[in-house]
Amino acid sequence: MSSIAIVICVFFVLMFLGLPISFSLGISSVAYCFVSGQLMYLYMIPEKIFTGMNNFVLLAIPLFMLTGEIMNRGGITEVIVDFCNEAVGRLRGGLGYVNIVASTLFAGITGSALSDVAALGSMLIPAMEKSGYDREYSTAVTAASAIQGPIIPPSIPAVLIASVTGVSTGALFLGGAVPGVLLGIFCCVVTFFLAKKRNYPKLETKFNFINFLKLTIRSFFPIMTPVVVLGGLLTGIFTPTEAAAVSVLYAFLVTILGFKKISLKEFTEILRDTAMASTKVYYIIGTATVFAWVLAIENIPTKIAGFITSIAVTPMSALLFINIFLLFWGMWMDTAPSIMILMPLLFPIAEKVGINPIHFGVVVVINLMIGLLTPPFGMALFSAQTIGRVPLKSLLKELVPFLVADFILLALISIFPEIILFLPRMFGLV
Repeated sequence: MSSIAIVICVFFVLMFLGLPISFSLGISSVAYCFVSGQLMYLYMIPEKIFTGMNNFVLLAIPLFMLTGEIMNRGGITEVIVDFCNEAVGRLRGGLGYVNIVASTLFAGITGSALSDVAALGSMLIPAMEKSGYDREYSTAVTAASAIQGPIIPPSIPAVLIASVTGVSTGALFLGGAVPGVLLGIFCCVVTFFLAKKRNYPKLETKFNFINFLKLTIRSFFPIMTPVVVLGGLLTGIFTPTEAAAVSVLYAFLVTILGFKKISLKEFTEILRDTAMASTKVYYIIGTATVFAWVLAIENIPTKIAGFITSIAVTPMSALLFINIFLLFWGMWMDTAPSIMILMPLLFPIAEKVGINPIHFGVVVVINLMIGLLTPPFGMALFSAQTIGRVPLKSLLKELVPFLVADFILLALISIFPEIILFLPRMFGLV
């Protein structure tokens, strides 16, 4: 057995044993040095880890995390839910729509699916069950709509892809906007049919325009977060990292001026939680960079590129093959390490066959977001299951129609690139 085959086997064994993905990647990379007999590579591993993390663009990740944490702790989640309930709660299955629309709006604040699941799920799943919805459906719609978070700007996966490939962060942000909103619309379509079939309840109180106007005004500034970020990027006022810093300041001002004041103790906790979460992401980035370096030493990227281009010579056929590969890969690995390992392998292939880099980047993100809902390692799936306290089998059954909708969206954006490229072209980024 070759050295790289042994290393890959070690990696999957460690992952199946439940070791954190960052440690699995790091230990596998160290194992390669011993298996291949190249012990001098051990001296290079710390440098490679640091090089992987030492990217100015990546500073945007903890800053966007901090933005979401400030707004979430500042009571903005409740206001967004109240606004959505007043807007769409009177439809049949209204709380399902509230869940989806709130996820769409919340996505523009946090850029994280797991934050969406935690913040909205803990609030809406019990409320939906109390109102007469199946707990399994309530959990499924929470998980299915949460994957909009990393697609709609600001998007942490888009920042990672930009750092690896050099593609414009702003262009990737804009490219994900329309597919992200479409994903929410597709979830609403699924909810429409399920609500009609199961006769789910709706809000019976009369529409109160004054209350709706108050909630609209109150939620306006939090919802404007992605507009502030994108506006600054597109006008050239600030870089992606500076945009993330501005979003933190904006979140802080919106929270303390319009909602509730955050005490020094609470702010310290917010900084601590953000630091811990971002440290995990950074360590994953570092160890994934080392693992990708090991693959490059063994010439794996060239071999994969040669294989794919030998069987897929057109952009569409290559994209079909890559989609299938990513959907399978997403079942086994989380988003950040997937991007750091796969983009150096797949991005040159996409360029070689003529796939637009922005189109390809957004397609990769959506593939990996679908992976968050699929076992055995779907993080959004298991986070929602933990919050909803439902059997995995029942949750997966409820997720099937939402996954079908996701696959339809993936097919549409693959076949029609302009769904993604429309906004970047409008702003001259393509």
